[in-house]
Amino acid sequence: VFNNPALPMHPLVRDLYKRALYVGRDYPLGLDYVRQAWKKALRNPKNCPSCYSNPSSRECEHELRIAVGKGRHMVREMIGIIQLKKYRAMKQRYGAKDDEVALKMQQLEQRANKQNTQV
Repeated sequence: VFNNPALPMHPLVRDLYKRALYVGRDYPLGLDYVRQAWKKALRNPKNCPSCYSNPSSRECEHELRIAVGKGRHMVREMIGIIQLKKYRAMKQRYGAKDDEVALKMQQLEQRANKQNTQV
């Protein structure tokens, strides 16, 4: 189905591919990697075998929807990886200052506790 240019791509698959490319812009390995990996996965007959043998069957539609659901899960996983990358970059940039502030706050609290116990 997907290797034959005469047969159009199913709208759910096209939407999934667009989502993956949109999310892939910020992916740590780059958009080219995401594009190649998703094309390879979408064209793999193992992901939806009945769609390659009989594309007009109900079984194909059911299998296709299951595969698209798994693909959407992978897009969410990509989003998680991107968010982790951004979090780590922010922590590296600004984390040390937060640790210093927390340490100074603890020191001030300890001084305040000592002064309260002396009074």
